[in-house]
Amino acid sequence: MYFPVAFQILFLVLLAAFGWGLNLRLLSQAGVEVRPILQLAQLPAVRSDVDWIDDGLHQNVFRLAAVLSGVAVAGWALSALSSDPRLQTAVALLTYVVVIAMLVMPRRALCYTVRRQFTGLLARIAKPSLSDPVCLADVVMADIMTSCARMFADLFLVACQFGGLLWPRRYGTALAARRGDLGGLIELVREQHEQRACTSSGIAGVLLVSAPYAFRLRQCINEYFRAEPESSAARRHLANAIKYASSFPVIALSATQRQVTVDGIMETKYSDWVLRVAFALWIAAVVFNSLYSFYWDVAFDWDLGHTAAGWKLSDIIAPADEKSAPNLGSRAVVISPADALAQQSPELSRQRDFPRLLRPRRRFASHRVYYAAIALDFLLRIAWTMKLSSYIHIDSMAYGAFWLNLLEIYRRWQWTFLRIEKEAAS
Repeated sequence: MYFPVAFQILFLVLLAAFGWGLNLRLLSQAGVEVRPILQLAQLPAVRSDVDWIDDGLHQNVFRLAAVLSGVAVAGWALSALSSDPRLQTAVALLTYVVVIAMLVMPRRALCYTVRRQFTGLLARIAKPSLSDPVCLADVVMADIMTSCARMFADLFLVACQFGGLLWPRRYGTALAARRGDLGGLIELVREQHEQRACTSSGIAGVLLVSAPYAFRLRQCINEYFRAEPESSAARRHLANAIKYASSFPVIALSATQRQVTVDGIMETKYSDWVLRVAFALWIAAVVFNSLYSFYWDVAFDWDLGHTAAGWKLSDIIAPADEKSAPNLGSRAVVISPADALAQQSPELSRQRDFPRLLRPRRRFASHRVYYAAIALDFLLRIAWTMKLSSYIHIDSMAYGAFWLNLLEIYRRWQWTFLRIEKEAAS
């Protein structure tokens, strides 16, 4: 089946867009008001002159994704009809140009508000600022980008193929090399290197994979500086920054292993030793990053792991600040988190009896939704590391990378669903 990487990336991105529309629809049906939670209306960079309503937002997302999907399917079908590789690449390039042009066109048509919000969020995320406020929309979009991190490296290879089509080079020095011409031999080596450039992303791929994690790390540092010093919020943002920083050793060690095993760099008597050390360090980095990220999803992003006594999983890293009553003489009365929860509302006091390791307030009555999400998040967190690693040859499987990316899109879809639900329930 003809399904090149260029169209795999396009279909995965559009599938993520459909998933976002489904998130909005299901949340709207559950009575969750998404607009005040995401805070899009308060952000100048993404504010539109056209007002938008939560009830119709998912319809606009679906409409835009459907139109762009039609363009992508048409391009894929036209490309599959041809047997000429250059013509196939040209059709893929034209498809990308049309899709991007439809996204950024200034005309007030084709879901203008959604398009402007999307491009505005991308600009905000990439802006290297430590003073701008970070809203939940920034966080969700940046986290979605981390799930697409490996696709960015694949996109670099696709761009390389497009560049070879637009600026072709003539490879005619092989005959000179056979005749023993030294200049021809040098040119032949250079040509072989250029021909391999579109099969391995190299250092550019490492930077592109790292970029979404760097964006998210910048957001965490931004929130840390804006939080009250020594507060629970400051500790939480600092711990979150450590989580994203722990992704960089995984990416760097994966690239190191590829350089040694695949690209043939360091083919010396020390290469086996370097490979063993890099693999051991990679395993340690993967275990830490995967387990820490899973813990963060459950304890902080979804706010699960509560107990009837008032303790919760997030207290391991960032326990809640102590709440003190007004001074009685010289003595302050410290209120426990459980008692503070009970004093807020009699309804909350009655909600202490909730399913184990969930939370008192939930927007969905079925506890199976939360337990299933926890289990799947753990399994898919582990599976995703296979794709981040260049040492594990997922690409040798038939569309192995595509299926792993698809699973990660699903994991991020359910993460986004419960991330917004947690904000609505709190």
